[in-house]
Amino acid sequence: MSDNSYTFLDTDLHIHRLDFDPPVRAAATAIFENDRPTAISAFSLVELKGNYIQDLILLRRKISDSDSFETAVARIRNAGGRRCFLMLAQFINSLGGVNYPINPWLEARRQILAYLDGQITASWEEFRGGIDRVFDDFRCTRATEPPTDDAGTWSATVPHCNASNTKCSIVDFMRQHAADLEHLVQVLTTLDPTIMTEELRRIAKVAEQTITRSYPWEGTTCRNVGDLLIALQSKSGKVLVSSNYKEHTQMSVPLGYGFREFAISKIRSK
Repeated sequence: MSDNSYTFLDTDLHIHRLDFDPPVRAAATAIFENDRPTAISAFSLVELKGNYIQDLILLRRKISDSDSFETAVARIRNAGGRRCFLMLAQFINSLGGVNYPINPWLEARRQILAYLDGQITASWEEFRGGIDRVFDDFRCTRATEPPTDDAGTWSATVPHCNASNTKCSIVDFMRQHAADLEHLVQVLTTLDPTIMTEELRRIAKVAEQTITRSYPWEGTTCRNVGDLLIALQSKSGKVLVSSNYKEHTQMSVPLGYGFREFAISKIRSK
């Protein structure tokens, strides 16, 4: 099977596949099932861990030491915002919805924590197992570090990259795409400022640094320009499917990869 036959699925597609909204969940699931062969960039594992799995761990931590469901809800809303609150609603719905008995709380808490433990483990494994191939041309060290469980204390940290903990080849990978990056910078510098997102500004800055000097890989650079890394990796396939249309609409032509929008705003329940 040739590399360019693969449909690349962005990190957001996996998260949408777990969405609380049935139409969004069904549409994302259909892409995983019908757009074979499918692929992801290994860097998507880093994004999954740094976003979705860290939110699951926050939910677990707040629930584990709350003395009532009401307290847990308030703490999750205050610490994790709307996204974590919706995740909690989704899990309660999976356990029985409005009919789920939250009292006695100790028993409900035990069940919820067991469910969350399973979700933390499954989300990492299912993301890898739910697609046909993981592309890792820049051998991302962070993508090899799964969530860890120490007697119920989960960790999904994404360390800052430095010479002592990172053995990737991202500098060489970016150097190979120097011509693509130069073309991208030329296009981005001509965009109307109203179209430039914060990530596109970061991408343009990092691309310029890469062209003139070298890719500034240390610290959190890769996480700050994740759409760029996934875009360049997606050149190996036929198309990238993502809901991040503001970035990929502007990058796909100058970088030379196919892009198909997962139009979540049209799919959501109204």
